[in-house]
Amino acid sequence: MGKRFLFTFVLFFFSLSLYAKTIVRVKALGTSPKGQYVAFEEFGYKSLGKEVAFSRIRVMNMWKNRYVDRPIQVIGKDEKERLGEIRQKAKDLAIKKLKKYNIM
Repeated sequence: MGKRFLFTFVLFFFSLSLYAKTIVRVKALGTSPKGQYVAFEEFGYKSLGKEVAFSRIRVMNMWKNRYVDRPIQVIGKDEKERLGEIRQKAKDLAIKKLKKYNIM
C-alpha cells in the first residue's frame, strides 16, 4: 500500500506541475529622485487553460517596505494578444500613477 500511495502522490503533483505553467519576469521601471519610490513590472504568461500574456505594475515605498497602491494589471483575453501589446497597455495605464510618485 505504501508504494501505491507514493506513486499516486507523485503522479498527482506531476500532473499539477504540467497544468500550472506560469512564466514570470520582473523589471524595475524607474525610481523617484530620492529613491523612495520604485516601480516594478511583473510580466509573462499565465496558463489559465490556455496560455495568456499578462503585465502587473506596482509602486513600492522602499523606505517603508510596502506597496503604496493597488497594482495596475492587464491580462490578455486570448492567446492571440502578444506580450508586447499587453505590456504597453499596462504602461499606458500606469503613466498617471508614475507621475504622481515622480518616477522617471
